Order: sequence, then structure tokens, then C-alpha cells
Amino acid sequence: MPIFLGNKSSENFQRVLSFGPQGCKHMHFPKPVIIGRSRGVIKILEIIRKVSDVDLNVLITGESGVGKELVVRSLHYYSRPLKPFVKINTAALPSELVESELFGYEKGAFTGADSRKKGLFEFASDGSLFLDEIGELPLSLQAKLLQVLQEKHYQPIGGSKEIKVHARIIAATNQNLEMAIAQGIFRPDLFYRLSTISIDIPPLRERKEDIPELVEHFNQKIKSNNTDLKLNIPQRLMDLFMLYHWPGNVRELENYLSRLSILQNYQELEEEILQNLPGMEKGSQPFPLSSEVSENPEQKKIQHLESFPSLKKVRDLAIKNVEREVISKVLLETNWNRKETARVLKISYRALLYKIKDMKLKPPFN
Repeated sequence: MPIFLGNKSSENFQRVLSFGPQGCKHMHFPKPVIIGRSRGVIKILEIIRKVSDVDLNVLITGESGVGKELVVRSLHYYSRPLKPFVKINTAALPSELVESELFGYEKGAFTGADSRKKGLFEFASDGSLFLDEIGELPLSLQAKLLQVLQEKHYQPIGGSKEIKVHARIIAATNQNLEMAIAQGIFRPDLFYRLSTISIDIPPLRERKEDIPELVEHFNQKIKSNNTDLKLNIPQRLMDLFMLYHWPGNVRELENYLSRLSILQNYQELEEEILQNLPGMEKGSQPFPLSSEVSENPEQKKIQHLESFPSLKKVRDLAIKNVEREVISKVLLETNWNRKETARVLKISYRALLYKIKDMKLKPPFN
């Protein structure tokens, strides 16, 4: 079965309610479109299939843009599509608003509480409650959430009546929660409670065999949304897609294709990707792309043999690529604390700064 791990909604805070035939409102929950044939993605599909019919909490991890929300929606679709699906982005709201959104409040609970407000746990009923960016939840609310998950009931703010919890809890984060636990900013007991089932979505650079199908999928999506737009990806650009390291993952790929469909700036995009390839200097490339090889069979064979880089060049490029991946990973996990990163990598602070500049690494929050 094809699998698609695409980007999520751009809204910071979103609530979606879908009630079944017995409810007061019905909204069709669309079937998630899933594309890809890599081993990592097939494994995710197998997990989704196995846990769809069991009522266990699920924690989904992965870098920004890999498609965490799509996996969440797949879990909901294959287990309870006619039940409510409710989402909250815990990073998008102040802690006091997150608490009132999750648990609701009674009339008169505080100044401005002129009427009773249902919380998202109550809205979710026996459907799914999606806690996005769970790593951003304040410690005080982590304790309350843990209690709710353990006892399966809670009291609204200012209330005394207990409300039962029947919803499946699905949480997602792009943070390393184990490191957050070590830093004392995330509760280990909540982590273990949330991660009864864990799904880690690999970044696009680790499943590049999915890129051609993703390109075709987005091409069809663009055509269906606007028949005047079209994509004709040349082989040279596809070759570059397979070389690129995709720091923004599938979301970045979709954004590139959307831009291409409107601006048709293929050469400009090729140059942009070439300049951002690890270990590449402007105007250079590690070996000829397939589109640059002659169509003459004999000449093609000669060019093919001559296109192989020297072992020294391969080794140097591989080392630089690995160094870039490791440095990027540690920088992300230390929230770009350069001194801490240098300590972890056992290199001097000055050497780290040089490598960051040489590799053109930039913080994701800049």
C-alpha cells in the first residue's frame, strides 16, 4: 500500500470535531493519502494497522515537516473515523489557555468565566485527542495531564464534578524527549505513559527512494487544484532531489514543487540546491548528473566511466556529509547551544564555529 508522509496544517491552533450519526453534527473525516515504499515508511504502516483497533496511547516523533500529523490522522481514520477528532497545539498558546482548552471551566471559575466551557477532553469524547508539540507543555500541566491519563477522569477548572476520559490520546513532538527528561523539563513518568506505542518517522534524507512518488503525487495535487499549473521535472533536477539532504523534509519538497508550478524557475532551483549540497562549492558538483551524459552509446560508456570520482574525493565528501549530519543533530538537541555542542563533540569552540560557517548551518528558529 502506498504511503504519503506530507506536511501538516499551517494553523497554530486548530480544533476539528467530527461526530457520528448519533451526534449533533457530522463532518466527513477524509482518508489520509499515504505515499512511499521505503522500509521505514512500510514499518510505520504496519504499526498503524496493528494499533488501530487497540485503545493505547501513541507518541509520534520526528523532525519538522516529516508528516507527523498525517500519521495521527491515519491512526484516527483506521480506528474511529466517525468519532470526534480534536487537536491542540500546546506550543501555540500560553499555559493558562492550554489548561482551560484541555479541561474546560465552570461558570464563575475566574474573572471573565461568564458561562461553562467544555474542554477538549470532553469534546473528544470517545474519539481521538491529538496533543501536538507535547514537548512544549509546561511542567505544571504535565503533572495534571499525567494524573488524567492515570485516573481516566478530571475536574474542569473551578468544578467539582468528575468527567470521564474515553478518548485515545495521541501526542507528537519534534523534540528529543529523552534529552528533555535529562534536562529536567519533561516528566519521565508522563513520557512512559504517552509512549505506550512509539512511532518515529524517519527524515526524507533517509528515505530518498520515496521522492519520485512524492513528486508525482504533488504534481497531481497541483493539477487538481489548478489545471493551469503544471510541472515537468527534468531528469537533472530529479537527480539533484536525490542528492539533496532535505532539512525541511517533505514539507520543503512540496513547497519547492508549488513554487516551481507557478514560477517555472527550474534553473534557479537547480542552482539553489547545488549551492546547498553538503561539501559543494558554487558551480561545482561531485559527478555528472544523468541528464548530462551523451546519448551516443560508446561516448555514454566513456563518460560514465570517467564520471566516477576518485576514492579520495568520495571519502572526503562522505566524511563531510557525516560530520554535517552529526553536528546538525547535536545542535538541534542542545537547542543550538554551541558551547555544549562543542563539548559533546569533543572539539574546540572555535573549530565548531568554523564548521558551522563552512557547512552553512543555520538555526531552525532563525
